[in-house]
Amino acid sequence: MQSKMAIVDVSPLTDTSLDLLELRYRRRETAFHQLVQCAVEHRAARHAALLESLLVRRERLGSTALGRGHAITGAWSWCVRSPRVLVGLSEHGLAWDAPGAREVEMVALVLTPGEAPEETHFRRIEAVASALRLQRNRQRLLERRDMATLSSLLRELPR
Repeated sequence: MQSKMAIVDVSPLTDTSLDLLELRYRRRETAFHQLVQCAVEHRAARHAALLESLLVRRERLGSTALGRGHAITGAWSWCVRSPRVLVGLSEHGLAWDAPGAREVEMVALVLTPGEAPEETHFRRIEAVASALRLQRNRQRLLERRDMATLSSLLRELPR
Protein backbone atom coordinates (compact mmCIF):
# COMPACT_ATOMS: atom_id res chain seq x y z
CA MET A 1 0.00 0.00 0.00
CA GLN A 2 1.42 3.38 -0.91
CA SER A 3 1.39 6.24 1.51
CA LYS A 4 -0.83 9.17 0.57
CA MET A 5 0.49 12.52 1.68
CA ALA A 6 -0.60 16.04 0.97
CA ILE A 7 0.02 19.43 2.47
CA VAL A 8 -2.40 22.31 2.77
CA ASP A 9 -2.31 25.51 4.80
CA VAL A 10 -5.20 25.77 7.21
CA SER A 11 -7.26 28.79 6.27
CA PRO A 12 -7.10 31.54 7.47
CA LEU A 13 -3.89 30.59 9.28
CA THR A 14 -0.75 30.56 7.20
CA ASP A 15 1.52 29.07 9.86
CA THR A 16 -0.16 25.71 10.43
CA SER A 17 0.03 22.96 7.84
CA LEU A 18 -1.78 19.66 7.69
CA ASP A 19 -0.72 16.24 6.49
CA LEU A 20 -3.00 13.30 5.89
CA LEU A 21 -1.41 9.91 5.48
CA GLU A 22 -2.30 6.26 5.36
CA LEU A 23 -0.63 4.38 8.18
CA ARG A 24 0.96 1.23 6.78
CA TYR A 25 1.61 -0.75 9.94
CA ARG A 26 -0.37 -1.99 12.92
CA ARG A 27 1.78 -0.95 15.89
CA ARG A 28 1.63 2.34 17.76
CA GLU A 29 5.41 2.84 17.65
CA THR A 30 5.55 2.37 13.87
CA ALA A 31 2.68 4.85 13.50
CA PHE A 32 4.72 7.37 15.52
CA HIS A 33 7.71 6.67 13.29
CA GLN A 34 5.70 7.23 10.11
CA LEU A 35 4.12 10.45 11.40
CA VAL A 36 7.44 11.86 12.62
CA GLN A 37 9.20 10.94 9.37
CA CYS A 38 6.52 12.82 7.44
CA ALA A 39 7.10 15.89 9.65
CA VAL A 40 10.87 15.64 9.12
CA GLU A 41 10.46 15.27 5.34
CA HIS A 42 8.45 18.50 5.31
CA ARG A 43 11.06 20.23 7.51
CA ALA A 44 8.54 20.75 10.31
CA ALA A 45 10.68 18.74 12.75
CA ARG A 46 14.27 17.67 13.36
CA HIS A 47 15.90 14.99 15.51
CA ALA A 48 13.36 12.32 14.55
CA ALA A 49 14.62 9.70 17.02
CA LEU A 50 14.35 12.15 19.92
CA LEU A 51 10.85 13.20 18.90
CA GLU A 52 9.71 9.57 18.56
CA SER A 53 11.19 8.79 21.97
CA LEU A 54 9.28 11.73 23.47
CA LEU A 55 5.99 10.45 22.01
CA VAL A 56 6.59 6.89 23.24
CA ARG A 57 7.48 8.09 26.75
CA ARG A 58 4.35 10.29 26.80
CA GLU A 59 2.24 7.29 25.84
CA ARG A 60 3.71 5.21 28.67
CA LEU A 61 2.42 7.81 31.17
CA GLY A 62 -1.13 7.25 29.95
CA SER A 63 -2.85 6.37 26.72
CA THR A 64 -3.66 9.21 24.34
CA ALA A 65 -6.44 7.10 22.84
CA LEU A 66 -9.68 8.92 23.48
CA GLY A 67 -11.89 5.93 22.81
CA ARG A 68 -14.03 5.06 19.81
CA GLY A 69 -11.05 4.36 17.60
CA HIS A 70 -9.03 7.59 17.72
CA ALA A 71 -6.00 9.01 19.50
CA ILE A 72 -4.61 12.53 19.75
CA THR A 73 -1.06 13.14 20.87
CA GLY A 74 1.33 15.99 20.55
CA ALA A 75 4.77 17.43 21.12
CA TRP A 76 5.65 20.91 22.31
CA SER A 77 9.36 20.74 21.73
CA TRP A 78 12.49 22.41 20.40
CA CYS A 79 12.60 19.46 17.97
CA VAL A 80 9.64 21.05 16.19
CA ARG A 81 10.50 23.74 13.65
CA SER A 82 7.02 24.79 12.58
CA PRO A 83 3.42 24.13 13.68
CA ARG A 84 1.91 21.12 11.98
CA VAL A 85 -0.96 18.69 12.45
CA LEU A 86 -0.51 15.23 11.01
CA VAL A 87 -3.45 12.86 10.80
CA GLY A 88 -2.84 9.21 10.10
CA LEU A 89 -5.59 6.82 9.06
CA SER A 90 -5.33 3.06 9.43
CA GLU A 91 -7.52 0.78 7.39
CA HIS A 92 -6.81 -2.21 9.64
CA GLY A 93 -6.53 -0.45 13.00
CA LEU A 94 -3.57 0.03 15.32
CA ALA A 95 -2.82 -1.83 18.53
CA TRP A 96 -2.75 1.16 20.90
CA ASP A 97 -3.54 -0.11 24.41
CA ALA A 98 -6.70 1.94 24.08
CA PRO A 99 -9.48 1.98 26.67
CA GLY A 100 -11.89 -0.83 25.97
CA ALA A 101 -9.17 -2.58 23.91
CA ARG A 102 -10.54 -1.10 20.69
CA GLU A 103 -8.03 -0.59 17.91
CA VAL A 104 -7.28 2.96 16.81
CA GLU A 105 -8.18 3.88 13.22
CA MET A 106 -7.23 7.57 13.36
CA VAL A 107 -4.23 9.26 14.99
CA ALA A 108 -3.65 13.00 15.16
CA LEU A 109 -0.20 14.32 16.01
CA VAL A 110 -0.08 18.01 16.96
CA LEU A 111 3.39 19.53 16.71
CA THR A 112 4.14 22.92 18.26
CA PRO A 113 7.56 24.60 18.32
CA GLY A 114 9.16 24.92 21.75
CA GLU A 115 9.41 28.69 21.42
CA ALA A 116 5.61 28.98 21.25
CA PRO A 117 3.80 29.47 24.57
CA GLU A 118 2.73 26.23 26.25
CA GLU A 119 -0.86 27.50 26.28
CA THR A 120 -0.79 27.67 22.48
CA HIS A 121 0.10 23.99 22.28
CA PHE A 122 -2.72 23.00 24.61
CA ARG A 123 -5.20 25.16 22.66
CA ARG A 124 -4.14 23.47 19.43
CA ILE A 125 -4.56 19.98 20.92
CA GLU A 126 -7.94 21.01 22.30
CA ALA A 127 -9.03 22.29 18.87
CA VAL A 128 -8.02 19.05 17.16
CA ALA A 129 -9.74 16.99 19.86
CA SER A 130 -12.90 19.10 19.44
CA ALA A 131 -12.88 18.66 15.67
CA LEU A 132 -12.44 14.89 15.92
CA ARG A 133 -14.65 14.37 18.97
CA LEU A 134 -17.80 13.69 16.98
CA GLN A 135 -18.07 10.23 15.46
CA ARG A 136 -19.67 11.65 12.31
CA ASN A 137 -16.62 13.90 11.68
CA ARG A 138 -14.22 10.99 12.09
CA GLN A 139 -16.40 8.76 9.94
CA ARG A 140 -16.53 11.38 7.18
CA LEU A 141 -12.75 11.59 7.16
CA LEU A 142 -12.35 7.80 7.22
CA GLU A 143 -14.74 7.44 4.28
CA ARG A 144 -13.39 10.27 2.11
CA ARG A 145 -9.71 10.20 3.12
CA ASP A 146 -8.96 13.54 1.49
CA MET A 147 -7.33 16.82 2.39
CA ALA A 148 -10.45 18.88 1.68
CA THR A 149 -12.37 17.02 4.40
CA LEU A 150 -9.50 17.27 6.87
CA SER A 151 -9.03 20.95 6.14
CA SER A 152 -12.72 21.68 6.67
CA LEU A 153 -12.72 19.85 10.01
CA LEU A 154 -9.64 21.69 11.29
CA ARG A 155 -10.12 25.13 9.76
CA GLU A 156 -10.44 26.83 13.16
CA LEU A 157 -7.11 25.57 14.49
CA PRO A 158 -5.43 28.15 16.74
CA ARG A 159 -1.93 29.37 16.02
